[in-house]
Amino acid sequence: MTKTSPTHALVADIGGTNARFAIADLATLKLADIRTFPTAEHATLAAAMRAYLKDAPEKIAHAGLAVAAPLREDTVKFTNAVWTFKQSTLAQEAGLDAAYVFNDFEAQPYALPVLGDDELHALGGGAAVDRAPKVVLGPGTGLGVAGLVWSPSGWVPVPGEGGHQTFPAENERELAILERMRKGLERLSVERALSGPGLADIYQAIAASYGFSDMAFSPKEVEQMAIGGEDDMATEALDFFVRWLGRFAGDMALAFGARGGVYIGGGIAPKMLPRLEQADFREEFERKGRMKPYVEAIPIHVIVSDYPGLKGAAAGLRTKLANAA
Repeated sequence: MTKTSPTHALVADIGGTNARFAIADLATLKLADIRTFPTAEHATLAAAMRAYLKDAPEKIAHAGLAVAAPLREDTVKFTNAVWTFKQSTLAQEAGLDAAYVFNDFEAQPYALPVLGDDELHALGGGAAVDRAPKVVLGPGTGLGVAGLVWSPSGWVPVPGEGGHQTFPAENERELAILERMRKGLERLSVERALSGPGLADIYQAIAASYGFSDMAFSPKEVEQMAIGGEDDMATEALDFFVRWLGRFAGDMALAFGARGGVYIGGGIAPKMLPRLEQADFREEFERKGRMKPYVEAIPIHVIVSDYPGLKGAAAGLRTKLANAA
């Protein structure tokens, strides 16, 4: 940090329903005064930022914001919220000197090197190779994928749209289930299966394959029925989900050369840790033919931090300010 760099900054993790705000210590990345606002409570993002900052104990001049929206143009439109803002004028509208905006899956990779041991749950593999590429997956409402690579200026995120790859089938049973899920669609992406809605769709496709055409449950209900042993079809659906997640995680490990580790974030994985600890998840991750020795050494961690988006926004802002100094 230079003498002119701020010591504290506003950070935010903003989705379609809620906006989480905090004050970050940019030296330690510790978060304080974490608060959540429903996005519907404020007409604009700038108004929400001003509402949060009016009670701040000190003058805040910089912000780093992770947003669930594409950042291809100056005008940013949230995918699942009514907020729209311009990156070029956001700081002024919020009463700040500067505001740096990150896509949520650009911020997630920034968090990886700064997460503590208590914020990660290990799922096998060897030791991470120092400064080797890392990859993070985020099965939740959708499926985010991003890499993190080392450079002379520090860690650099590599966001992408890996969740929208075409989903492959490896046997007749998988093909039958995926064909039912693909009905009415031009193609079936990985996100259509490895997400919250995807788990519910897998269950519905399995039920239909057994002649039950009107079986509709929420992802939470499917998971609860499977873990509780209440429904054989729910168990089969969760088995497919877990194995497919392991397979996709292994594919992404190969694509990014992620000897620095595979990290699974999002809202789903932390809720099914006992199921992910069973052997088939790791076995499917490592089942890569001649490349098995390569992937079996790669560690997998589930991110169990409460606020990885906020921590990623803070780490990303610190990097941006350091590089601009």
